[in-house]
Amino acid sequence: HAVNLLNNLPVSCLDVLIDVPVQGGVEEYGGKNMEAVQVLLDFMERRIDKGSNYKEGLTPVLSLLTEGSRCHREIRRFIKTQVLPPLKDVKIRPEVGTTIRNKLVRLMTHVDMGVKQTAAEFLFVLCKESVDNLLKYTGYGNAAGLLVARGLLAGGRGETQYSEDEDSDTDEYKSAKPL
Repeated sequence: HAVNLLNNLPVSCLDVLIDVPVQGGVEEYGGKNMEAVQVLLDFMERRIDKGSNYKEGLTPVLSLLTEGSRCHREIRRFIKTQVLPPLKDVKIRPEVGTTIRNKLVRLMTHVDMGVKQTAAEFLFVLCKESVDNLLKYTGYGNAAGLLVARGLLAGGRGETQYSEDEDSDTDEYKSAKPL
């Protein structure tokens, strides 16, 4: 119910989630209190692990995290560290494994179009709507549906403006990256 309530708030009001004063032992990122965001991430992962009723149980929290990430830089950067950490082993396919990234990439090929699109959109926003970054973390085949739907199959960026970040490529990724 809390996720549905937060989904009905204007996106600009989601800063109330991270503007709570930081207290001892609480998750902090960039001076902001990320405890509520971490709870939402944990809730999302439990819903994915549950494996049923994705449409009603998972898509609302994915939508909330997507919109929060799109509008609030601190939320996006924190979630990206949790969901898309720097790639270490680039020989393993992105949908194979037990990390939250692997689970979300598997959802990108789900039979339910709503679930598929919501999961893909979430990962795309975490990549700052960069096609190259999305392909790096999800693979071409997994991302193809989203890219076709947005007319971005040839590469590029979406319309939204994002802050500048440093290059997040690890040495392992750079050595395996095609020239």
